[in-house]
Amino acid sequence: MRLLIIRHAQPEPLSAASPDEQRPLDAAGRQQAACLAQALRGQKLDRVICSAMQRAVETATPLARTLGVPLIREPALAEINMGSLAAWGPAEWQQWEGITTCWGAGDLAANCPEGESLADVVERVEPALACLLATPCRHGLAIVAHAVVNGVILSLLCPELRPALGRNLGHSLAGIWELEGDGAEFRALRRNDTSHLPSHLGHAE
Repeated sequence: MRLLIIRHAQPEPLSAASPDEQRPLDAAGRQQAACLAQALRGQKLDRVICSAMQRAVETATPLARTLGVPLIREPALAEINMGSLAAWGPAEWQQWEGITTCWGAGDLAANCPEGESLADVVERVEPALACLLATPCRHGLAIVAHAVVNGVILSLLCPELRPALGRNLGHSLAGIWELEGDGAEFRALRRNDTSHLPSHLGHAE
Protein backbone atom coordinates (compact mmCIF):
# COMPACT_ATOMS: atom_id res chain seq x y z
CA MET A 1 0.00 0.00 0.00
CA ARG A 2 1.26 3.45 -0.90
CA LEU A 3 0.51 6.70 0.85
CA LEU A 4 1.24 10.18 -0.40
CA ILE A 5 1.34 12.64 2.50
CA ILE A 6 1.06 16.12 1.01
CA ARG A 7 1.10 19.55 2.57
CA HIS A 8 -1.37 22.12 1.25
CA ALA A 9 -0.15 24.76 -1.20
CA GLN A 10 0.48 28.41 -0.32
CA PRO A 11 -2.55 30.15 1.24
CA GLU A 12 -3.51 33.76 1.63
CA PRO A 13 -1.89 35.37 4.70
CA LEU A 14 -3.62 35.20 8.05
CA SER A 15 -6.15 37.96 8.45
CA ALA A 16 -8.53 39.00 11.21
CA ALA A 17 -11.19 39.25 8.52
CA SER A 18 -10.84 35.60 7.49
CA PRO A 19 -10.77 32.69 9.99
CA ASP A 20 -7.82 30.36 9.58
CA GLU A 21 -9.99 27.46 8.42
CA GLN A 22 -11.39 29.59 5.58
CA ARG A 23 -8.09 30.86 4.14
CA PRO A 24 -7.98 30.10 0.40
CA LEU A 25 -4.89 29.55 -1.71
CA ASP A 26 -3.26 32.63 -3.17
CA ALA A 27 -2.21 32.88 -6.84
CA ALA A 28 1.10 31.07 -6.24
CA GLY A 29 -0.71 28.40 -4.24
CA ARG A 30 -3.15 27.74 -7.06
CA GLN A 31 -0.19 27.27 -9.41
CA GLN A 32 1.45 24.92 -6.90
CA ALA A 33 -1.75 22.86 -6.67
CA ALA A 34 -1.92 22.61 -10.46
CA CYS A 35 1.72 21.51 -10.68
CA LEU A 36 1.11 18.93 -7.96
CA ALA A 37 -1.86 17.46 -9.82
CA GLN A 38 0.07 17.26 -13.09
CA ALA A 39 3.11 15.68 -11.43
CA LEU A 40 0.94 12.93 -9.91
CA ARG A 41 -1.39 12.39 -12.88
CA GLY A 42 0.01 8.91 -13.61
CA GLN A 43 -0.32 7.65 -10.04
CA LYS A 44 -2.73 4.84 -9.22
CA LEU A 45 -4.62 5.86 -6.10
CA ASP A 46 -8.06 4.94 -4.80
CA ARG A 47 -9.01 8.28 -3.27
CA VAL A 48 -7.74 11.61 -2.00
CA ILE A 49 -8.35 12.52 1.63
CA CYS A 50 -8.02 16.11 2.80
CA SER A 51 -8.49 18.29 5.81
CA ALA A 52 -11.73 20.27 5.71
CA MET A 53 -9.76 23.54 5.91
CA GLN A 54 -10.13 25.58 2.73
CA ARG A 55 -6.44 25.63 1.75
CA ALA A 56 -6.27 21.83 1.92
CA VAL A 57 -9.50 21.38 -0.03
CA GLU A 58 -8.29 23.73 -2.78
CA THR A 59 -5.00 21.82 -2.99
CA ALA A 60 -6.63 18.40 -3.06
CA THR A 61 -9.43 19.17 -5.53
CA PRO A 62 -7.30 19.44 -8.71
CA LEU A 63 -5.44 16.27 -7.71
CA ALA A 64 -8.62 14.23 -7.20
CA ARG A 65 -10.08 15.60 -10.43
CA THR A 66 -6.93 14.77 -12.41
CA LEU A 67 -6.78 11.23 -11.01
CA GLY A 68 -10.52 10.70 -11.40
CA VAL A 69 -10.94 9.51 -7.81
CA PRO A 70 -13.20 10.57 -4.92
CA LEU A 71 -12.23 13.47 -2.68
CA ILE A 72 -13.09 12.90 0.98
CA ARG A 73 -12.91 15.65 3.60
CA GLU A 74 -11.78 14.55 7.06
CA PRO A 75 -12.27 17.27 9.72
CA ALA A 76 -9.96 15.46 12.18
CA LEU A 77 -7.01 16.34 9.91
CA ALA A 78 -7.41 20.09 10.53
CA GLU A 79 -4.25 21.95 11.49
CA ILE A 80 -3.49 22.49 15.15
CA ASN A 81 -5.70 25.07 16.81
CA MET A 82 -3.25 27.84 17.64
CA GLY A 83 -5.68 29.73 19.84
CA SER A 84 -4.47 33.23 20.66
CA LEU A 85 -1.27 32.64 18.68
CA ALA A 86 -3.24 32.81 15.44
CA ALA A 87 -2.63 36.58 15.39
CA TRP A 88 0.92 35.55 14.37
CA GLY A 89 2.90 38.69 15.19
CA PRO A 90 6.50 38.71 16.53
CA ALA A 91 5.37 38.01 20.11
CA GLU A 92 3.21 35.07 19.00
CA TRP A 93 6.03 33.69 16.86
CA GLN A 94 8.40 33.77 19.84
CA GLN A 95 5.85 31.98 22.02
CA TRP A 96 5.22 29.40 19.28
CA GLU A 97 8.95 28.65 19.08
CA GLY A 98 8.97 28.06 22.83
CA ILE A 99 6.06 25.61 22.54
CA THR A 100 7.65 23.67 19.67
CA THR A 101 10.92 23.49 21.62
CA CYS A 102 8.99 21.82 24.44
CA TRP A 103 7.52 19.32 21.97
CA GLY A 104 10.97 18.52 20.63
CA ALA A 105 12.11 17.84 24.20
CA GLY A 106 9.25 15.38 24.68
CA ASP A 107 6.67 17.61 26.41
CA LEU A 108 3.77 17.02 24.02
CA ALA A 109 1.32 18.54 26.51
CA ALA A 110 2.71 22.05 25.96
CA ASN A 111 -0.22 23.86 24.41
CA CYS A 112 -1.01 26.96 22.44
CA PRO A 113 -2.82 29.42 24.74
CA GLU A 114 -6.57 28.89 24.25
CA GLY A 115 -5.69 26.24 21.68
CA GLU A 116 -4.34 22.71 21.36
CA SER A 117 -1.25 20.84 22.43
CA LEU A 118 0.54 18.32 20.24
CA ALA A 119 -0.89 15.59 22.48
CA ASP A 120 -4.38 16.89 21.59
CA VAL A 121 -3.56 16.67 17.88
CA VAL A 122 -2.29 13.09 18.25
CA GLU A 123 -5.47 12.16 20.14
CA ARG A 124 -7.76 13.30 17.32
CA VAL A 125 -5.57 12.32 14.34
CA GLU A 126 -4.62 8.77 15.40
CA PRO A 127 -8.15 7.22 15.38
CA ALA A 128 -9.11 9.06 12.18
CA LEU A 129 -5.96 7.79 10.48
CA ALA A 130 -6.67 4.24 11.65
CA CYS A 131 -10.14 4.42 10.10
CA LEU A 132 -8.77 5.74 6.82
CA LEU A 133 -6.21 2.95 6.59
CA ALA A 134 -8.76 0.29 7.51
CA THR A 135 -10.95 1.18 4.52
CA PRO A 136 -10.20 -1.31 1.72
CA CYS A 137 -8.20 0.00 -1.22
CA ARG A 138 -6.30 -1.60 -4.10
CA HIS A 139 -3.53 0.91 -4.63
CA GLY A 140 -3.20 3.65 -2.04
CA LEU A 141 -4.26 7.04 -0.77
CA ALA A 142 -3.19 10.65 -0.94
CA ILE A 143 -3.64 12.68 2.25
CA VAL A 144 -3.55 16.45 1.94
CA ALA A 145 -3.23 18.22 5.26
CA HIS A 146 -0.97 20.55 7.24
CA ALA A 147 2.54 20.87 8.64
CA VAL A 148 1.89 19.88 12.26
CA VAL A 149 -0.74 17.26 11.41
CA ASN A 150 1.41 15.69 8.69
CA GLY A 151 4.32 15.50 11.12
CA VAL A 152 2.07 13.55 13.49
CA ILE A 153 0.89 11.24 10.67
CA LEU A 154 4.45 10.51 9.56
CA SER A 155 5.60 9.84 13.11
CA LEU A 156 2.66 7.50 13.78
CA LEU A 157 3.12 5.47 10.59
CA CYS A 158 6.90 5.19 10.16
CA PRO A 159 8.88 3.41 12.90
CA GLU A 160 12.02 5.24 11.76
CA LEU A 161 10.29 8.58 12.39
CA ARG A 162 8.58 7.84 15.71
CA PRO A 163 11.44 9.26 17.79
CA ALA A 164 10.97 12.52 15.86
CA LEU A 165 7.40 13.12 17.07
CA GLY A 166 7.24 16.77 18.08
CA ARG A 167 10.22 17.79 15.95
CA ASN A 168 10.22 19.50 12.57
CA LEU A 169 10.54 16.75 9.96
CA GLY A 170 10.43 19.28 7.14
CA HIS A 171 7.38 19.66 4.95
CA SER A 172 7.36 22.40 2.35
CA LEU A 173 4.20 23.86 0.86
CA ALA A 174 2.84 21.38 -1.73
CA GLY A 175 5.66 18.99 -0.78
CA ILE A 176 5.22 15.21 -1.00
CA TRP A 177 6.22 12.42 1.35
CA GLU A 178 5.71 8.99 -0.22
CA LEU A 179 5.32 5.97 2.05
CA GLU A 180 5.07 2.26 1.36
CA GLY A 181 3.82 -0.34 3.82
CA ASP A 182 1.39 -3.01 4.87
CA GLY A 183 -1.28 -0.71 6.26
CA ALA A 184 0.12 -0.72 9.78
CA GLU A 185 3.76 0.27 9.37
CA PHE A 186 5.37 2.19 6.52
CA ARG A 187 8.77 3.28 5.28
CA ALA A 188 9.56 6.54 3.53
CA LEU A 189 10.37 6.33 -0.18
CA ARG A 190 10.35 10.10 -0.79
CA ARG A 191 10.88 12.83 1.77
CA ASN A 192 9.49 16.31 1.27
CA ASP A 193 9.79 16.15 -2.53
CA THR A 194 9.26 19.53 -4.19
CA SER A 195 10.87 18.70 -7.55
CA HIS A 196 7.50 19.18 -9.26
CA LEU A 197 7.41 22.88 -8.31
CA PRO A 198 9.03 25.57 -10.48
CA SER A 199 11.66 27.47 -8.49
CA HIS A 200 9.78 30.77 -8.74
CA LEU A 201 6.89 29.32 -6.73
CA GLY A 202 9.10 28.79 -3.69
CA HIS A 203 9.54 25.86 -1.35
CA ALA A 204 8.81 27.56 1.96
CA GLU A 205 8.24 25.43 5.05
